[in-house]
Amino acid sequence: MTLAHKKALVFVLAGVTYLAGQYFRGVWFLHLSIGTCKNSVDDWGVFCNSPYVGTLGWPLIDLGAMMLVVAIVLLLANAETFHRWLKFTLYYVPIVVLLDLLIYPMSSGIGFIMSGPPLGYEKGIYPFGKLFVLITIGIVLWGWIRAHRAKA
Repeated sequence: MTLAHKKALVFVLAGVTYLAGQYFRGVWFLHLSIGTCKNSVDDWGVFCNSPYVGTLGWPLIDLGAMMLVVAIVLLLANAETFHRWLKFTLYYVPIVVLLDLLIYPMSSGIGFIMSGPPLGYEKGIYPFGKLFVLITIGIVLWGWIRAHRAKA
């Protein structure tokens, strides 16, 4: 598999994740029986009452968007940098999943005030995903700097 194919695979994974989030969000299937929406009707009309909207739909949509940013950044990576990023990813993802399971669910209250509803496992996607994007940018930037220093 060439480097271009590997980079394209990251784009495909980002798209599949985004589309899975749209499916679990449910609004694409508002009037069909195939979705997860479970239509509800009130005074304003029909709306999606999916049990996955807050727990799976939006987090997967955001994860897909973060993966798209990672895929765009990886376009600047050479083969050595891409493999360094891949090695980092193979360590980062299992550690983050374990941390997510250990940290969440947690109260959304601040300090000693624990009045908010608990934050579920899906809330770990946001801080860990943004950190993943930033570290990816750092890895690619470092690889780019090293490659240009070697030429000089």
